[in-house]
Amino acid sequence: MENEKQIDRLKAIINDPSKSDKTRQTAQTALDRLTAIGGVQMASVQSGASVDPTAQTILDAISNALKSGITSATDIQREIEEVLKYRKINESDLSDSLRAYISSTKKIEITITQLSGIKSATTTSDSFLKLDLTQNLLSDMKARNNSYLYGGAGTGKTYSAEEIANLLDWKLITINCSQYTSPLDILGGQTIEGYVEGRLSQAWSNRVYDNTGKLVPVEGCVLLLDELPKIDPNTAGLLNDALAKVKTDKIDPTTMLPIMPKIRNGRGEEMELKNLYVVGTGNVPLNTIDPDYEANFKQDLSLQDRFIGSTYKVKVAYSYELNNIMSGYAFIWIFLSKVRLAIHRNKASAQAFVSLRIMINARETYRVYRDVEYDKANSKLDMVTKPKTLKDTMDSFFSLFKNAQRDAIINEVDYPKFLQIVEQKNKMQYFPSVDKTKSNNFNTPDEMTEANDLIIEMEKEL
Repeated sequence: MENEKQIDRLKAIINDPSKSDKTRQTAQTALDRLTAIGGVQMASVQSGASVDPTAQTILDAISNALKSGITSATDIQREIEEVLKYRKINESDLSDSLRAYISSTKKIEITITQLSGIKSATTTSDSFLKLDLTQNLLSDMKARNNSYLYGGAGTGKTYSAEEIANLLDWKLITINCSQYTSPLDILGGQTIEGYVEGRLSQAWSNRVYDNTGKLVPVEGCVLLLDELPKIDPNTAGLLNDALAKVKTDKIDPTTMLPIMPKIRNGRGEEMELKNLYVVGTGNVPLNTIDPDYEANFKQDLSLQDRFIGSTYKVKVAYSYELNNIMSGYAFIWIFLSKVRLAIHRNKASAQAFVSLRIMINARETYRVYRDVEYDKANSKLDMVTKPKTLKDTMDSFFSLFKNAQRDAIINEVDYPKFLQIVEQKNKMQYFPSVDKTKSNNFNTPDEMTEANDLIIEMEKEL
């Protein structure tokens, strides 16, 4: 309707003999452009297509200028340039390949409905959410299933549980299972210093100890039963009852609301189930004794049944590890992956193994080293004057092995060559950690090729 009024106004100017030729020519130019706008918009509507974002901005600028009474071609051009100057680049302006890359690494916000109906919004990596294991664990959480993760040392079992807790923004509570795990650890009990609430009891009731030793409420808990096959079968019975109740689905016939199950703590007090997700981990299935997995017990089948249908064999997600956890630091990932293979070939995993923790440890150690060196070069004072190096980290790691195995591993991975590579990386440009607008990328095309070859090799051998 507004466009039609503008068109009528312009036509009146064009047909008015009292107007100068220049004015009538300017009105004709404006009319031609306004007609073009109408044609583009009509075609867009009829075809269901969308106008290019930049073209749409120009069209809007012309339309707004005409609505404001601007008819001079020069003035309209000035309006267009002013609008384009402040136009931000949107995702739709990017190439398909660049959009695909951003989608693989961007942070996204998700909302998860928890067990008692509370919703929690959190930010996480899109690539982490897309992992099959992550999707399975989140599904189990929503279904109130207990999950059990088993696999070799360093495959990321505990890390996965920790990341799920971070994702849910719930408190992670860990019971380190062994033959020495006591009822006090699980359900609580009296000590010389007074009553101590057990870890299961804390997680069950969503009341955990803060830094002052006071029990405070939290939104939810992930209970990690770490190394569950190592727990004494008699002590495991204390967990068995609670693990069975987590899945209880009883409904109050009057209110039609769920009746939340209860357990008793070390004082005999009844505790109602709140937001709880239980994750057990171990190197072997629960009903297995493995001579290479020290001090594990073959558990009663009833304990295995508590995780039935939600037991997963975990293998390292090498691509995720390289492209997300160690993004930009392929040279460290490559070396530690070679160490991982060497440990396997030399049957030394009982002494130490390469995990995500050692990778993150090495990455962060290198960052601190470069931060301190950057400050020195810019005459800034730092409490650390002699920062720990990657060599210090690796020497500490290699010291965990027996001499013969250590020497075999170091020779196989060509440790001196790695140290030379580190020296080369030290000469590359570095953005300090305080600069959140930039990220470091020390990767080279050759390194990425080598890394992808290593992924294939590890998937076949490990």
